[in-house]
Amino acid sequence: MKIQVESIGLPTLSKLIGRTSQIEMADGSVADLISFIVGRFGKPAGRILLDSKGQLDLSIQVMVNDESFLPRAEYSRRLLKDGDVVKLMLLVGGG
Repeated sequence: MKIQVESIGLPTLSKLIGRTSQIEMADGSVADLISFIVGRFGKPAGRILLDSKGQLDLSIQVMVNDESFLPRAEYSRRLLKDGDVVKLMLLVGGG
């Protein structure tokens, strides 16, 4: 299946995979997509996306098809379909 991945607010990831990329992967979940990206683009992608425990860094949020942010507990349960758009966004706080 083909998934469109958009990197928003993550310039180092955009340099590595492109701001918008088409990823072709076997059927899977959002967690599988993150693993696929890290596997395909290696340690640089892992340093950008993952925390010290190998989980998606807490500063990064995921949105699928412009729905609301996906809760972290759903990453392994949310199955992707051909044509889905997954946005990886830097969570920015301020005050």
